[in-house]
Amino acid sequence: MAEMVVSASEFRVFFKDLANSTAAEQHRLVITRHGHKLVALVSQEDLEFLRKHKPQPTSHPVPDPVEDPLEGAGHPETMETADIERIYRATRDSTDEEVIAWREKAWLVLRLRTGKYPADLPDPRLRALVESVAKPANDGG
Repeated sequence: MAEMVVSASEFRVFFKDLANSTAAEQHRLVITRHGHKLVALVSQEDLEFLRKHKPQPTSHPVPDPVEDPLEGAGHPETMETADIERIYRATRDSTDEEVIAWREKAWLVLRLRTGKYPADLPDPRLRALVESVAKPANDGG
């Protein structure tokens, strides 16, 4: 029985293989995010042992498994500039419509507060289009 440690990103990519390995070979898997232990994946046999010897507390609600990059972030006009810039950078490649809408508002608020537009456009699809148009044509000569 081996204990393996993988990042959350690796876990998302290799979920099927890691889950099969955990189930078939009784591996224990520790998933980390930013170097910190987050959760563990154990076999059904280990789970039954845990249920028997360490009952689950009933007073703790189960958190939403989907990580919300805008959690705690209000409208950009009500936020500190440093917080807007931090979240704007962290959500750069998001394709979630709610995040893109927030980034559009943040883009304008940052322009008004700093006098400059942020380096990248709020919508990654628009950014890709602009970057493709801005590439110089190859004449072959």
